[in-house]
This record gives sequence, structure tokens and C-alpha cells, in this order.
Amino acid sequence: MEMFLVALFTCIFGLGVSVIGFGLATRDEEEEEQPQPSNGVFIPPAQFFLDDIPSADSPARVPADLLMLQLERHVRLEQAAAEAFLDLPTAEILHARTASPLTH
Repeated sequence: MEMFLVALFTCIFGLGVSVIGFGLATRDEEEEEQPQPSNGVFIPPAQFFLDDIPSADSPARVPADLLMLQLERHVRLEQAAAEAFLDLPTAEILHARTASPLTH
């Protein structure tokens, strides 16, 4: 009987710790008070890639067609390298660099 009570209280204690941990992990972030600017203008929080996006008037924009042509050429060169390895599998061909400018 005493072993049963010890096991029961241990399970209840473990359940309580799990409930508290789950409650802390799933609480809303809105509960935490975020500082608001004093002039009343809302500034959204920074996002992961948002600051890296160039503006529309940036001179470094590349046409999508040119990028697609480069990617297609790269894929063709990689497929040719894979076919060459399948035809004659050697260590030299496996570690040979392709002629694609997109590889490191």
C-alpha cells in the first residue's frame, strides 16, 4: 500500500511539473509588455530577412530570365558530370570540379 501511494504521489508530482512546463512553453507572447514609441507610431518588430531585401530602385537588380538561364546551365553541367561518373566511376571523376560558375 505504501509503495502504491509513493508511486501515485510521484506520478502526480511529475504531472504537475509537466503541466507547469507546458503552460510556460505555450503562453502567449502578447502577455509580455512590449515598449511602445512615445509619439504613437507603431514600428513592427524586425523580421529575419526583411532588412536584407534591396530597394526597388537598386541598380544591382538582375532580370529573372538571366537567373533562370544560369540555373538551367548549372543543372545541365551537374547532370553531365553525374552521367560521366555513372559511365566510368572513378575517384578522379567523383572529385572533379564542374565548369559551372555557380559552384564554390
